[in-house]
This record gives sequence, C-alpha cells and structure tokens, in this order.
Amino acid sequence: MKEESKKITTYLVQRGNFENRDFKKGIDTIVSFQYMGSSEYEWGALPESLRRIRGGFDKYTYMDIPIKDKTITVFLKEEHLENILEYLKDLSENNFRLQERSDFDTYINPSKHFKCNTDFWWDLENDIMFWKENEEFKTKFKKLIKNQ
Repeated sequence: MKEESKKITTYLVQRGNFENRDFKKGIDTIVSFQYMGSSEYEWGALPESLRRIRGGFDKYTYMDIPIKDKTITVFLKEEHLENILEYLKDLSENNFRLQERSDFDTYINPSKHFKCNTDFWWDLENDIMFWKENEEFKTKFKKLIKNQ
C-alpha cells in the first residue's frame, strides 16, 4: 500500500540575496542573508537546518519548477518532490502564516507598488532551499553545499 504524501507547510522562511563574498566562509560566500527581525531566526535555526541537510545530503536533489512566468530552482529532499509545486504556489499566494514575510509572493506576482528584493529563500523547518533561476549561482551552490 502506497504511503500518503504529506502536504508541506512552514512558518520560518529565511530571505537572502546572491552575493560574491570571498571574505566569508561556506554558503555565506554566495548568499547574504537578510535580517529577519525575530528571535526564531537568531538562535541557531540556520546552522541547525544546514546540519540536517549535510547529514542527509544523499537524499537531496535539484529541480527547476516553473511558476507563472518564472523558474525557481529548488534544492530539496526527495520525499518533498511530490508536493513541492503545491508548496511553492501556496507560498506565492501567502497561504502560510509565516513568522516574517518571505517576499516570494512579490517575486512571483510583481506589482507596480512593491519590488522583490530577494533572490534566495530557505525554509528552515523543512530544510528546503530555493532561488531565482541563475545557472552561475547554481554551479557555485552545488560546489559549496557538497564540499562542506
């Protein structure tokens, strides 16, 4: 009997921007994380998620997902493959109650009044990273995430 897949939900999504910062180490050399303003982001949530990702790295994969006129590159556990499109659509439509805004909705659904200032998102509960399609960033990310 096939196991029922579980819908992905979240509360903590870290925002970031592509950057070349050779003076930093690890993922911080290619991503500058935005200040989120809540203690949930300050007390080790990023390193804990990264530790879990590294511990289960062999269960991760990459995929490009089209949403509207955009393409999102996603780094995720294979167990989330079946539900990732629904998850991204829900995030783009603000269907989650998040601790802080993700800005993903602004990227997918641009308006005259609000500009998306985010390139990279990291779901700290589900250990999913995703970003605006960018082959140069993807190449750097693959080298960094694998070698840490």
